[in-house]
Amino acid sequence: MKRVIIGGFLSLIGAIGCLSVFLTVSGNLVSSWPTAVGRFLTSVDALGMMPLFMAACILLFLGIIILAVEYFKKDN
Repeated sequence: MKRVIIGGFLSLIGAIGCLSVFLTVSGNLVSSWPTAVGRFLTSVDALGMMPLFMAACILLFLGIIILAVEYFKKDN
């Protein structure tokens, strides 16, 4: 039960972090992007939010993995 709570909070914090990056980047529309990553990641990089975005995504996926492991774990 303890790991489920930890996984839930990690995924919640990651989702809030990703959402905050999405909302911040949506206001900064770049006029051109020289790379193939697209407009969104170019805006994230231009604003210097790539470390925050990556940390939030890692927390989100880590929380989901913990929840999935605890869901499929067989208890005696």
